[in-house]
Amino acid sequence: MTRKFLLAFSLLFLLSVQVAAQGGDPSDDVAAELQKELWCPICQGIRLDVCEQKVCDQMRDLIDTELAAGKTKEEVKAEFVDLYGPVILGEPPREGFTLLAWIVPILLLAGGLIAAVLITRRWSQKPAVAAVGENSTVETIASGEEDDYLARVERDLSDS
Repeated sequence: MTRKFLLAFSLLFLLSVQVAAQGGDPSDDVAAELQKELWCPICQGIRLDVCEQKVCDQMRDLIDTELAAGKTKEEVKAEFVDLYGPVILGEPPREGFTLLAWIVPILLLAGGLIAAVLITRRWSQKPAVAAVGENSTVETIASGEEDDYLARVERDLSDS
């Protein structure tokens, strides 16, 4: 019994030491988050954390230095926006004219969904005209209304 207890305790201790070793510095987590939020100013569509350009290595070092100096994540991000412009954020700012870049796709999507619903409703409605079978007569098609023209056609057909 004590042997099993000792074995379980040692395994639990080893696991806790491993988890504690993986914890690391909280500023590393902030730096990693910031690197995922910023984009390479040279490459199009590549985040800072995966870009292999020399400038990105320097930017990552600058992030680490600024965070170690006590600056917050927002302050560091604001510095990069000042240096490189809003393109560093990888998305257009949600203000002014660039707000259209956020609104127009949503409006187009909503309009497309409405159009799709209306079109499928129109397609799924039954046609107003009933199919005419082989044995139907002109009177059944005209729904019982006696029209002079139809009466003359019936008379002419029966005479021949």
